[in-house]
Amino acid sequence: MNQDNTATELDQRFLADTVIFDFLQTQVLDGLWYQDIQASTREHNWVNPTFWRTLGYEPEQIPTGPTPWRTVMHPGDLAVAQLHLEACLQDPNHSYDHLLRCTHQDGSVVWLRGQGLLLRNEQGTPTRLLVALRNITKEKHAAAYAQEIANHYGLILSNQSVYIVKTDTQGNYTYANEIFYERFGYEQDIIGTSSLLSIIEEDRQKCLAMVMRCFEEPEVGHQVILRKLSSDNTIKSNHWELKGILSEQGEVVEILCVGYDVTLLVENLQKSQHLLDITSQQNIRLQNFAYIISHNIRSHSANLTSLVQLLTEAEDEEQHDMFLQMLQTSTEKLAETIVNLSDIVAVNSNVNKPKESRLLKAEIDKTLEALSVLIHQHKITMDVHVPAGLAITVVPAYLDSILLNLISNAVKYRSPHRPAVIRLHTYREGGFTVLEVQDNGLGIDLVKNRAKLFGMYKTFHDNEDARGVGLFITKNQIEAMQGSITVESEVGIGSTFKVSFNENA
Repeated sequence: MNQDNTATELDQRFLADTVIFDFLQTQVLDGLWYQDIQASTREHNWVNPTFWRTLGYEPEQIPTGPTPWRTVMHPGDLAVAQLHLEACLQDPNHSYDHLLRCTHQDGSVVWLRGQGLLLRNEQGTPTRLLVALRNITKEKHAAAYAQEIANHYGLILSNQSVYIVKTDTQGNYTYANEIFYERFGYEQDIIGTSSLLSIIEEDRQKCLAMVMRCFEEPEVGHQVILRKLSSDNTIKSNHWELKGILSEQGEVVEILCVGYDVTLLVENLQKSQHLLDITSQQNIRLQNFAYIISHNIRSHSANLTSLVQLLTEAEDEEQHDMFLQMLQTSTEKLAETIVNLSDIVAVNSNVNKPKESRLLKAEIDKTLEALSVLIHQHKITMDVHVPAGLAITVVPAYLDSILLNLISNAVKYRSPHRPAVIRLHTYREGGFTVLEVQDNGLGIDLVKNRAKLFGMYKTFHDNEDARGVGLFITKNQIEAMQGSITVESEVGIGSTFKVSFNENA
């Protein structure tokens, strides 16, 4: 059967069997639009079910009304379609071919290409328009992306401050533009030399990681900031976009590197980060300032109240004088705390103010003296093994608060079933001076409470005066001095708090 006979047979089948037409309109095309161009209204336009399926509509979801298709077609594109129709009516040689934007059922835009055919009656007068619709949304998106890429690289290539470099798969230069030579002061040809050696050593692994991604995803731009040593011995930060260049066989044969100087930007970001760090430190100290006022002064107040009561109940002059001396010591300690609070304000005003050196044993002795009434009342044994000459560098108000919280907690949560013993000792560990505060008190169930141990308003015993802020304050103060605190505890056995003071901060 020759081609002419085949075509004739297909024509006959098309006229005799509607199955072929149904196949074309449902399987090949993405929609049909049929218009009565002699009608006075647009109600005589029709679109087939395939059109609605292309837009994501099930039969029961199709909009109702006399002209439902108009609700999903862009009005401007309908006007253009009418202009094309009028042009075809005036000029038989005019091609009815235009784009039509429609709204998908999910709200997205679907691009349809409409190619039309005028149908005429026996007198040759145009009476109908048949438009075949094809979904070209993917092509439109691809074209838009290609244009975006073209604009992107066009802008890069027009910029006289942009470096363009290519390397082979081993990292050796195969091309470098003039601005790259000029900016980094290369006086001789670098083609064939290793590009990795010009990157500072700390950034080389990061560069290699990006190159490996170019092999995995060659057509995607991979961005990285790398530092290179310039001819004037300054280190410049550069933003690079790396892409793999493929051979005809689809293998990566070169790496294209497009970059520009971001040294000033990186420096400004580092300054901004430094300011954020300072602000964060200030906030921590301001919080601690408020906590010390509400918590530590309250502790002193409770101690003074107890002393006043004991003083009024003194049985003889000797006892009266002893309590009076304790009262004087406590008021001095309160005054010292207030002075330290003033120091915190100064620290918040000047975060670069250096910490001060303090003899740890002397500070512990002051704290024990301030708590002497409670220690005496509850017959607590204090076992302190801290060298008298051991000095640590701290914010004094923080150290005062840390010692007061840890020792007063050990007193407060003593066991009622055995004589209370509190041990303090120190040792060196790395660059830290470590203070351990150990008691044989009630202990804490760390299986249940380790995660919330240092949280705000967390309490672990039923004491009426427990407020759940002491350990929270202590942890914040220690970390503000770039130290750390840990705890080991067992219910019924006791607790050991380990405070590490950072001597290098």
